[in-house]
Amino acid sequence: MLREKSIVVCVGPGGVGKTTTAAALGALAARQGRRTVVATIDPAPRLADALGVGALSGEPISVGEEACRTLGIGEPGRLWAVRLDTQRAFAALVEEQVADAEMRRRIFANGIYRQITTTLSGSQEYAATLALFDLARRNQYDLIVLDTPPTANALEFLEAPRRIGEAVASPALQWFARPPERSGRFSLQRLRSGGAMVLRRLAKFVGSQFLDDIGAFLVDFNQVLGGFQQRAQEIDRLLRGERVGFLLVLSPERAAIEEALFFQGRLRAAGIPLAGFIANRVHPAPGICEASALRERLAAQPGLAGWPPEDIAFTADR
Repeated sequence: MLREKSIVVCVGPGGVGKTTTAAALGALAARQGRRTVVATIDPAPRLADALGVGALSGEPISVGEEACRTLGIGEPGRLWAVRLDTQRAFAALVEEQVADAEMRRRIFANGIYRQITTTLSGSQEYAATLALFDLARRNQYDLIVLDTPPTANALEFLEAPRRIGEAVASPALQWFARPPERSGRFSLQRLRSGGAMVLRRLAKFVGSQFLDDIGAFLVDFNQVLGGFQQRAQEIDRLLRGERVGFLLVLSPERAAIEEALFFQGRLRAAGIPLAGFIANRVHPAPGICEASALRERLAAQPGLAGWPPEDIAFTADR
């Protein structure tokens, strides 16, 4: 998989070792001579600690010579690590779509924009796909290994681009975003219709600034909606390509295995093959396992001083 794929996406719930697995896969690919970048969205320093690169930033950092020797990578400069900046991923798309600097400033300063890009369900997953797309189109790496955000439903990452695309294409959003005729700005005229009564009453609780923020955001963001939808479609095509492999990391427990099989079925239904599973569990050394050594250890126990030797031998052999 590491020799044939261009992108490997590690998915799965939190706490199963996705970040460590992604780091190990990146090191293995670099050992094979592939220029590899391991990307995470987690602000915690787990990936940095695993690869010995210190603090991560939004630009890939090369793993140092000492860490490469420790990881068995013969030639430095083949392994990088990066922490994807979700806010920067959204901002880069806005900057790409909006040429007017003043309009960009208004969008970035708008409270609705900040809520959508930081707290909206699925925003982290979509931002991760945006950053992944940006890394892929740079063509600087032979392999990208992506550690996705922890999620109770591993399908969220795969479905985020489609959901975002459907949201920005919704007739309701398009209707609100379209300013009145002969006007280049949002007007409360649309909110005076009977269907907007709920919003007007809501303004009594959240303040008129809330409606102003919505209106200003929709008008300014109207120029970006098409770009968001197009990028979502491009990301969807990228994730469905044969050069991308989804790797499901799980713990070898019944619930996790059932979730993994469900996820595999959903991928198959979507026409996306799952590249593989990793059941991630480290077992401690078993200790003494030879019968003769066990007999000697049991015989030396003070609490078993009165045991007949044949009973001790029987217990050890069993």
